[in-house]
Formats: sequence, structure tokens, C-alpha cells
Amino acid sequence: MNALKATIKWIAAIVIICAVAVFLASINGLSVSRKIATVGGNDVTEAEYKYYLEMIKDQMISEAGENAGDDYWNSDIDGKKASEVAKEKAMDELIRVETAVVKAKEAGVTLTQEQASNARSIVNADDAATKEQLKELEKKTGADKYQIADIMEKTFLSSAYYQSLSQQENSPIKPDDETVKNAANEKYAVVKHVLISNTPQQDAAAAADGAAEPAEEVDTEQYAADAKAKAEEVLAKAVKGDNFENLIKEYGEDPGMETSPDGYVIDETGATLDGTGSMIQEFTDGTFAVKPGEVNPNLIESTYGWHIIKRYPLPEDGEDLTKILSTASNSIMSDKYTEYLDGLKDSMNITINEKIYNKIKVK
Repeated sequence: MNALKATIKWIAAIVIICAVAVFLASINGLSVSRKIATVGGNDVTEAEYKYYLEMIKDQMISEAGENAGDDYWNSDIDGKKASEVAKEKAMDELIRVETAVVKAKEAGVTLTQEQASNARSIVNADDAATKEQLKELEKKTGADKYQIADIMEKTFLSSAYYQSLSQQENSPIKPDDETVKNAANEKYAVVKHVLISNTPQQDAAAAADGAAEPAEEVDTEQYAADAKAKAEEVLAKAVKGDNFENLIKEYGEDPGMETSPDGYVIDETGATLDGTGSMIQEFTDGTFAVKPGEVNPNLIESTYGWHIIKRYPLPEDGEDLTKILSTASNSIMSDKYTEYLDGLKDSMNITINEKIYNKIKVK
């Protein structure tokens, strides 16, 4: 009798476990199958939306940097909670991709066999880091890796449609030469400077890292004061119109001016065009504060010392100019592609299931 009772209890326990498993699977399955939107006649699931939401969350946290604390999603961004901003951005991106997919098919744009298999290769990657990231994404979205691959294929098709539009002669996203040139001058600069070190340390780079030893028996305060006085003297000469190249040779302490005699080519973030490094923020801001051909009338101080900065016009030809114009053109086309897709919204017969959308929480 006791054995029978034990058996019955064991069977009951198994039934409960199975019921719970089925329930959990059904909850997860809802995320995969529940329709959260329709775009251009195509249904979009909650899981697909959550995929874009995770991408946007990562992007926003990265951009927030040190401000992305534990309560970041409750913080205010232009009068809205950060969580709502993330949800709206994710829905906008989803609609853009779905719109691009519809338009790509209408235009006969398809993925190559290699492009089509790329998504499968990613989700079937052997390295531990990718597997862990994929596992986390599956957990957060409710989609399995093959459904994630399908979503990725849509983003690849959107990119293919972008490439197709960018190559058309009368493309709605292709900028004219004057627009590209103006953008290049806004986003890129050629800059030279006279560096006057404000510390007696032997190496300015080591000084910035705090690695170099101070020179012996030197009054650091007096050294800094003398350095600033010298920098002000050089700045006055530069503003007056003295030959800047000669000022670099006579006073400059940056060895980079010898290895890069034509100047540093940087973008608005400070990154060098050749990809070898990035300028410090003070230097970048000081460069873009003036127009090509102008000397910044202010001394720019950084951990390296005092900078007397002159911005130069972009090169008129050569590889650097080609790269600058290409990068500027691609940036403009990317923005115009977004505008183009957004402009097609009204023709896409978009519906959103607000009940499901409103229940999704960002955390």
C-alpha cells in the first residue's frame, strides 16, 4: 500500500513538472508567435521586436557611458523616460527594416547565396563568446537561434537594398558633389600645431600617462609658468601671421609633426583618417572651433601641454581626399536612407498591437 502511494505521488510530481514545463514553453512561445505589428502586409512577432529592442538598449547604454547607472532606464531624455525612448527607437528600426524588405522584393533585390548563409554561420558559430551572446539573446527575446538568423537575414536584405539604391544614377539617397564636399569640410580637418610642454617630464606622452619621472631639481610650477608664457608668445606670432611651419620647427615639441609634415587628418571625433589613433578631446575641439586656414586664437591646454593650433584646408587630391569624400558620402547616404524609409511609412499600412507593446518592459 505504501509503495502504491509512493508511486502515485511520484506520478503526480512528474505531471506537475511537465505541466509547468509546458506552461513555461507556451509563455516563451507566445513571444515568438504573438503578432506585435503588421508592416506592408507582413506580420511581425513580439520576439522580432525584442531583438531590435536589445540592439537599441545596447546602443543607448554605450552612448550614455558613465551616465548609464542602475536607474538609467527611469532617467529623463527630452521629457521621456529612457525606457520609452528605447521602445520607440526599436519600433522605428523594426518598421524601417520591414519596409526595406518589402521594397527590396518589389525591386527584385535578393541576397547572394553567401549573404543568405552568413546569418546561419553566425548563429552556428563555435566560439564560446558568440554562443554565450546568442544564448543571452534567445533568453531575452524568446526566439531560438534559427529565428534570430531569419531576423538577421532581413537586416542583411535591408543593407542589400541600400547598396542597390546607392548605385542608382537618380537615387533618392545619393547626394550631389557639393553636398558631399560641404559635409567633408564639416566632418574632417587637416591640423598642425605647436606643442609647448607644460611639464619638465622627459616625454610628453609619458606625462599624459603619468609614467615618466620628473627631471631632478626642477621647480615644476615655475616650469609650467614659463611654458605658458612661451606658448602665449608663440600664439601671438601665429595670430599675427608669422609662418606657421617655421613656428613648428622653432618651438614645437611634438615629434609627430616631423613624421606627419602635411598635418594630422582627423574627423570630428578626433579619430585619424589612417586609423592609427585618436586625438585628445581638447585638441579636437580646438581644431574644429576654427575654419580652414585659421589659427585658433586661444591657447589649448591638455595633459601634453599647450597647443597652438592651425586648421588647414582639406587636400585637393590624392588618397586622403578620396577616402574623406567616400566616407562623407556614405554617411550622408545612410542618413538619407533612414529618411527615405521613414517617408514610406504611410504607404506600408502599419498597425501596432498596443496591448502587447505596452506590456513590454525595459530593464
